[in-house]
Amino acid sequence: MMVRCGSCRNQFDVPGPGRFTCPVCGSVNSVRAAPGAAPPPAAQPPSTPVPRPPDPPSPRVTCAECDFTFIVGPVAEAKCPNCGAAVPTGSVEESPEPS
Repeated sequence: MMVRCGSCRNQFDVPGPGRFTCPVCGSVNSVRAAPGAAPPPAAQPPSTPVPRPPDPPSPRVTCAECDFTFIVGPVAEAKCPNCGAAVPTGSVEESPEPS
């Protein structure tokens, strides 16, 4: 059954009577059954997606030589992209050298 959104006038298809969200503007539209039609099936509440937890903040270090701050990965030491100095990150512990 094709219906027209009451807000943006977009036409979209719905399976029958009920409450439907417009795919264009997000307005909720109520669709009633035609006179003399069978009663609508019991409506189930829409499932709400579980929000994804936020990503942890990216680790940043500041170069001691030029005070440039940049994002680093899991490395013990990074090269400053601004001046080329070696910057210890503290992200990964350096393993002792084998004897």
